Amino acid sequence: MMKPFLRSGSMHDVLALGENGQPVYACALQLRETLRIRQHPLAADCLAIPQPNEAGTRIDWYAPFPGKVTSWLAASDAQRMQALHQLERHLSTFLTLVAQTQNTEHPSQRLFGALLAKAMQIPDQHHVYLVDDKPVLTFWGFIKPQAQFQDDPLACLRLAEEPAEEPMPVATAARKVAISIPKPVSKPAAVTPPTMPPIPAPETPATAPPARQQRHRYVWIVAALMLLTLLVGWLSQLNSPLPPIPAVQQPAPLAPFTVPALSLQLPLAPATLMPPEPVALPPKPVNLPPEPVTLPPADKNLLVLPTESVKAGSTRFLNGKWQATVALQVPFSDKYPSLQYHLNGGKGTVSLRHGNGNAISCRASIEAGLMPSGNLVIKSRTKARCNDGSRYTLPEITCKQNETGPAECFGRYNAETTYPMMLKRENK
Repeated sequence: MMKPFLRSGSMHDVLALGENGQPVYACALQLRETLRIRQHPLAADCLAIPQPNEAGTRIDWYAPFPGKVTSWLAASDAQRMQALHQLERHLSTFLTLVAQTQNTEHPSQRLFGALLAKAMQIPDQHHVYLVDDKPVLTFWGFIKPQAQFQDDPLACLRLAEEPAEEPMPVATAARKVAISIPKPVSKPAAVTPPTMPPIPAPETPATAPPARQQRHRYVWIVAALMLLTLLVGWLSQLNSPLPPIPAVQQPAPLAPFTVPALSLQLPLAPATLMPPEPVALPPKPVNLPPEPVTLPPADKNLLVLPTESVKAGSTRFLNGKWQATVALQVPFSDKYPSLQYHLNGGKGTVSLRHGNGNAISCRASIEAGLMPSGNLVIKSRTKARCNDGSRYTLPEITCKQNETGPAECFGRYNAETTYPMMLKRENK
């Protein structure tokens, strides 16, 4: 089944990490193979497969296994939490292996540890994908151009905790102050004169004298004047100002809280990073094989560019028969069939079969040579002629020797189609 494509990006947008001038992503094949040899296949599968273009300006990333692809931002919180736990276990495995390689006497083991220590560094969470709910990192071994090496490479993936509610400062909060204000005296509906007790009239003749009637009239006038005086006093009390409200004392403003500046000891240059500090081993030690595992490829027949031949510009090591196949599991075997190369002295032929039942056979002349950069190029100047009269476009294969292990090869079928290739010797 075809391995799903995850993303593509420019090398100008990120900064590659490495060791002794060797970028981490260039040793992807060796790192992943060593993790599998050391019985850590799940940790190896969290690293996507890089495929740079011929110019080295862009990299395509493919998942190591087939499945449904979900971006980190499109995943649910439960999926992210589960994937983060898996990545934390893989990071613990990486740190354990790094700690074990620091005191070894083998240079290849120390190089493996130095590269593995930077493998899980990623620019941000946009470079993480879930393939069948399993986390896969793209652009691993890279950071942002202005960023620094992170002690916790998974910090960008952790869910931000909700900040606790801080108490509102007293000086800036509006408080309700209970002020006792005297209630205004409700205005009476109507002022009624006091009821005077009835004065029993003395038994007199039916006709009272005029002087006694005039005295009774004066009593009512005095009572009315007294009532009017009370009313004026009550109105003046309403118009009098209210008692002063006690001023609310504002509390003293809080002293500003200054956060102490953090002093981080970071590397002086992002490209030349300091080696990681020793990591304490977990409680359960990892059982290692009795002999240290080296980085050379498991198959000795895979193509290796000898240093002496590269310096001399000689292609004698290519003499013989070679088989070139696409390293990815492409379902259309008739579209990308295996190529059979027969080389001698830098020249030779290539043959292939494709179609239903491999009924169509094609053949062409090829040339192989070493470039000034040390890369090996195998190409044909013409299309292959087939027995049915058709023509078949052959890929141009470019191989680059890594510091350890087999050469890293890529086949460019056209300007937009490039696949990782594997060259294996059949016999000399």
